[in-house]
Amino acid sequence: MTSQRLALAALAVALAVLGGACSDDTETVTTTAAVVDSPDEVVFGSGSLPETLPDGFPLPAGSAVGSTMVVAQSGFTEAVVRIAAELGITAQFFDQSLAVAGITVDSSAAVDDGWLIEFTSEGAKGTIEISEPREGVSQAIVRFNVP
Repeated sequence: MTSQRLALAALAVALAVLGGACSDDTETVTTTAAVVDSPDEVVFGSGSLPETLPDGFPLPAGSAVGSTMVVAQSGFTEAVVRIAAELGITAQFFDQSLAVAGITVDSSAAVDDGWLIEFTSEGAKGTIEISEPREGVSQAIVRFNVP
């Protein structure tokens, strides 16, 4: 793939995200831009969780899904989610809600300035790294099909 095609795909994603950020309406907007001429097709998006996450993957009410990425060949998935809650409340939500959704929590513990949850669903591993970039707002980076 040429660097021009990569640059165009990145520009399309940036414009879609910028356009959504500058909008006055609160409607969720989902955008997707695919980079295709590669054996490892990578699909970027925002606004909703990728379908490659386990069915029924829980999110707290009022959370906002930011950037997402799926590597098609491996199924590796990453999603950035912002939550209007403190880190501890967010960690507790995921600990309880993952189990209710039938997803096994393998470990859940404080790390540095955040929280790390490791989980398994249908034999595939995943992680949720939770931080609190500002008081009362948590950020969860969800990764699934982690090699």
